[in-house]
Amino acid sequence: MKILVFFCLFFPFPTEISCDTECFDPRQENLDHHLATKTPYRVVANKNDEKIIFDDCTPTRAWGIFRHGTRNPSRKQLFRMRTTLSEYRDIILDRGKLCDIDKERFRTWNVDVDDAEQKFLVPEGEMELIELAERIQNRFPSLFYDQYDNLTYRFKYTDTQRAKKSAESFATGLFGRENIRQVWYPRAESRDPILRFYKGCPRWKSEVDKNPDAMEQVRLFAASDQFLQVLRDLRVKTGIEDLSADDIHLIYTTCAFETAWDGRKISPWCSLFDKENIKVLEFLEDLEYYWIDGYGYELTYRQACPAGRNMFEHLHPESKFPNITLYFTHSGTLLKYLAFLGLYRDPEVLTHTSFGHDYSWKPSKIDTFGSNLLFVTFSCPEGSKILSMHQERIIQIPGCPPDTPLCDYKIFYENFKDKIANCNFEEMCTIS
Repeated sequence: MKILVFFCLFFPFPTEISCDTECFDPRQENLDHHLATKTPYRVVANKNDEKIIFDDCTPTRAWGIFRHGTRNPSRKQLFRMRTTLSEYRDIILDRGKLCDIDKERFRTWNVDVDDAEQKFLVPEGEMELIELAERIQNRFPSLFYDQYDNLTYRFKYTDTQRAKKSAESFATGLFGRENIRQVWYPRAESRDPILRFYKGCPRWKSEVDKNPDAMEQVRLFAASDQFLQVLRDLRVKTGIEDLSADDIHLIYTTCAFETAWDGRKISPWCSLFDKENIKVLEFLEDLEYYWIDGYGYELTYRQACPAGRNMFEHLHPESKFPNITLYFTHSGTLLKYLAFLGLYRDPEVLTHTSFGHDYSWKPSKIDTFGSNLLFVTFSCPEGSKILSMHQERIIQIPGCPPDTPLCDYKIFYENFKDKIANCNFEEMCTIS
């Protein structure tokens, strides 16, 4: 919602700034909740970190998988921000239909990210992981000790700066900045079979990731009345008559990154949206991630079975692995693993006609920066049980009893036994 700028009543502005136009108010628009996989973790973080207790049960093991925190854009994105968006900024300043205060944000906007730091973790991302670790430690103080040793903890990250720095930030939250040098990390792999299994699956790349048909629902929605109306509205608002669908996606992504970096600042590009048309852009992302990384194709989530097998190897009550296993990886891994677990699956397939309907597969909630899955084995008098958590909240794994947060280990394993027993990764991923 747009509000009349009350700032003029209290703050002096240069005489050329008028106050008779409605301006962007981020508190009303709530855009930071609708930025798909670029949504900042602070939107979904569970700040309640009280100790989790179940009578007569003791937490003994944990297995967690974490997406890296907030990062910089890619080199391609940075290039387009410096070129296309700089050009569009000038047009908006010249003939855009925006409040003068919103135009002032465009006037001072620039891209100050070095190309050498493309996709690097930013300070906000470091804090996301530090604070996340502190809250997890508070919930399970007897399991997540504040003293590191490699018989208790096993950290691993992919061969990227953002995953490495996320792991180090998480370790900082657990052990303190002065103690993180003692943490040992195994060699990072660019095609890690657990942390990035899809990188080693050429059939998935061919049949899903690079398959034009996989984007059919996205194309259909981009041709819908809902999206075309947003395109028309933004052409009027910006004064850019030939603004394209690709341009709008660039603007949406820039708004998302600049929002995630710092919740105290307003990206000028966000002021082009409101809480209604931002949902149109969000839905385009929901469709893409559903069909490329979710339930669109069975192979997409079947190929996550090596990670599932690894999870059970580490959660087993008699496992010989370190008590706590923590993996730091990427959006593609988290989404595929959520689908492998059967989470956020709706009865109906998500298509271009699903816009405006209620559905569960929303990356803005389930795959923000810093997204996380944590499974904890509890030793109880009646046997071992598993607690499942996503985004720091207790969840129910399909197949487990719905009336209790703890799932008997045997029942938990039975839900995935066939998937793991039939996990012939090379066979399923080979192009015939």
